[in-house]
Amino acid sequence: MKTIKHLLILLFLLGSVSLHSQDISINLSIRWSEGPYILNTDSIVKHPELVVSYTNTSKENLYFRKFMYYRNGLPDFLFVCLTNWVSDDPEMYSDPDWLKKNTNYRKVINRAINKYKNDKFYVEIKLVEPYYCADWEVVKEEEYDKARVTDWINEKLYILNDYLSDSVYHNVDERKEHDFYFSLSDITESSIMNDTINHFMFLKASETKEDVFNIACFDIVKGTYTFVLEGKRFKDSIFTGWCNDEHISLPIKVGEYKLYSGKFTSNSVTVKFE
Repeated sequence: MKTIKHLLILLFLLGSVSLHSQDISINLSIRWSEGPYILNTDSIVKHPELVVSYTNTSKENLYFRKFMYYRNGLPDFLFVCLTNWVSDDPEMYSDPDWLKKNTNYRKVINRAINKYKNDKFYVEIKLVEPYYCADWEVVKEEEYDKARVTDWINEKLYILNDYLSDSVYHNVDERKEHDFYFSLSDITESSIMNDTINHFMFLKASETKEDVFNIACFDIVKGTYTFVLEGKRFKDSIFTGWCNDEHISLPIKVGEYKLYSGKFTSNSVTVKFE
């Protein structure tokens, strides 16, 4: 009888931990909104958006680092495909306008149109430390969950979004050049509440909020894409500095919000652009 009692207590504790670890639910969905057309900014058309809905299923007010948009609502793609540019022109590191000066956007766009209409990909959305941004990596369906080299489609999407940010959607949420990575002064209760608040999600009990990513670039290159969130867990600490200089714990509380560092549940969503 004593053994059974201990077993029931253990199961109850495990159940409590499991329930607590699922206090945040994230739902991915696709919607279409009106906006300028990338190939003719005088035209207004519907463009696709990835909607990330965060729901706090607990009875506590919680905060955590979110999968946020990068610049002007546009996602940022892995840049490692551009190794030929890095090795040929070291000024790329010192000149913030290097890409604009050395890229024929119209030529890249024309070559990218419908290029992947018969292909299938996964799009992994992941938080990268110590940077503010969430990196997106597009992976061929057959290479998902395998060791791989970053596919060239990421370069094309990066350049498309660079053009979109500067030429089409430049009047929304412009990112400052120095706002690129977390510093020690960012990780305080006061700074999170006032300066870096947009990099965190604050949810009251049972509340739902949305983040929206403009994914018009996928509609240009076409193809079938399955969007997924990588990691499935929010951390209670973060690296700071350009080269992960220091590992800092996030404040336990920010105002009335308690830090959430447990697992989250999420779905995937697939869309075909044709």
